[in-house]
Amino acid sequence: MPKVTAPLLSLTAHGEFKQRITYSHRNGKNYVRFQRANRDAKSAGQLAHRDIFSLGLSLWRSLSPTEKAYWSSMAKFLSVTI
Repeated sequence: MPKVTAPLLSLTAHGEFKQRITYSHRNGKNYVRFQRANRDAKSAGQLAHRDIFSLGLSLWRSLSPTEKAYWSSMAKFLSVTI
């Protein structure tokens, strides 16, 4: 990333420009960063993944608190043992 001494010809520039370029000041340094546009992919694969995730979320929400506690403890156990 290039060093910025005076972004936008101003030592105090901050904020966004056209929602793509952000000027900021942190830790005593000025910096500029480019924000890429978010893509909302609508391919068949992306939509299938979203549907699967939504199904999993609705199934999780339908569990009782006891069942959620059991699965949460199993997840913690597996994350420690792997």
